[in-house]
Amino acid sequence: MQTTRSFFSLAGYQKLLGWCNGLLSLSVLTLMATVLICYPFEQWFSIQQLIAGHLSLIGSATLMKISYVGRCVAQYGLQQEVS
Repeated sequence: MQTTRSFFSLAGYQKLLGWCNGLLSLSVLTLMATVLICYPFEQWFSIQQLIAGHLSLIGSATLMKISYVGRCVAQYGLQQEVS
């Protein structure tokens, strides 16, 4: 019978979960801020700031997705319910 070895230890999964939760919170806040900058308050910003805002919007949405997947991996490794 073959046993599979986990890539992370239990402590590694806990550390990954902590990091991913922090990154998820940061990326959601950044996403909300960039949506506010780019859409309802666009008249207060220059075109260069709006371009940077739109690029940040893409980056923060990507970071949010990556951190959520990392969070799911950590919860699965800790044998918690993946939500």
